[in-house]
Amino acid sequence: MKWDDLLVEAFSNKIRVRILRLLSSTGGGMNISKIARRLDISYSSAERNLEALKSVGILEEVRIGRVRIYRLSDRREVRAILRCLTPHELEGL
Repeated sequence: MKWDDLLVEAFSNKIRVRILRLLSSTGGGMNISKIARRLDISYSSAERNLEALKSVGILEEVRIGRVRIYRLSDRREVRAILRCLTPHELEGL
């Protein structure tokens, strides 16, 4: 996938940005229910946005029985996207 496509998927809506910030701040993975509760969004909204991020390779899904755990991909491009989400990057704008 092209870099521009990854950026569009990552930053195309506020919920996706919030999901990426949450997962990057925890340093591990979370299931859909926990993500939805922490962000105060519906399960279906969390699921839809997680699937969109997974489909372009920004997130990875690990299944443990029926539970799906989502975590950030370790791809170089994903690390670059996460650097864009850090508050200190916006200082001085």
